[in-house]
Amino acid sequence: MNATVNEEVTFLAENGIDADATASPVIKRYSLIAAGIGIIPLPLIDTVLISGVQVKMVYDLAKAFDVPFEESRAKALVGSLVGGIAPLGIAGGVASLVRTIPFIGMAAWYLVGPALAFASTYAVGKVFSEHFQTGGTLLTFDADKIRAHYQREFEAALKSKKVNKTLA
Repeated sequence: MNATVNEEVTFLAENGIDADATASPVIKRYSLIAAGIGIIPLPLIDTVLISGVQVKMVYDLAKAFDVPFEESRAKALVGSLVGGIAPLGIAGGVASLVRTIPFIGMAAWYLVGPALAFASTYAVGKVFSEHFQTGGTLLTFDADKIRAHYQREFEAALKSKKVNKTLA
């Protein structure tokens, strides 16, 4: 059974757990790792590596919030969540392939690749963190219902001045 956000925040506060203080460093660390991977000049390899980073982040978040973790389920959920945003998924795949264009493609990729990787990983982290904080588990995570929230977090991360400063 899922607790309401208010009940979960109260539970965390009563037990001396600051949910944001727990999740934020994890999300930031893995988002920065993903941004670094976003520079890798091997089309589609970066996508596989970034997915692995995102699954590891979900593992660490699940562990932090004492949520049972199953790797195969997490992989499927992350893939469904990130890949389910058709325009973003297509754009990411096209952007990855653009790197194969000599000079121009690589230059363009170095400008957008790390930001896309950071924003995607940040959004995954925020969505799973909020889900776990409200008593959710991997079994109760419904990617179809949460996809719009993921997209909002992704777009907010791309527009964030904080992201630009972090990557600079």
